[in-house]
Amino acid sequence: MQPFKLNDQFGKEHSVESMPKIIVVSFGKDTGELIGNYFNAQDNNYLKKHDIKVIADVSGVPSILRKTIIVPKMKKYNFEILLSTDKEFTNQFSKKDGKLTVIKIENNQIIDTIFVDSQEMLKGVIEG
Repeated sequence: MQPFKLNDQFGKEHSVESMPKIIVVSFGKDTGELIGNYFNAQDNNYLKKHDIKVIADVSGVPSILRKTIIVPKMKKYNFEILLSTDKEFTNQFSKKDGKLTVIKIENNQIIDTIFVDSQEMLKGVIEG
């Protein structure tokens, strides 16, 4: 995978030079709620401890909705979520309707892509 830069829900730019062990990508409202519920229930060090980056694809959402509804809701999360407004960027990740895409990475190479639709499955992929 190539390094990338994305802003988080507070507008802070993050430059990802070396890939984390896990990237979790949400492509819709339902999977967004799943990551919100799961990661908000974890301690503040959870993402760092497991070397995870969370990305929300908001590229298909009109700008006005992003600014007035989606981003303000994400600001309530106690974890960092990177926002992709670029469809080309998020098209590099496989997706299935209604499921989170969890990408496992070693040495900057994708070794596995898993699709999850529950907190239990997400926990198993991360901690298993």
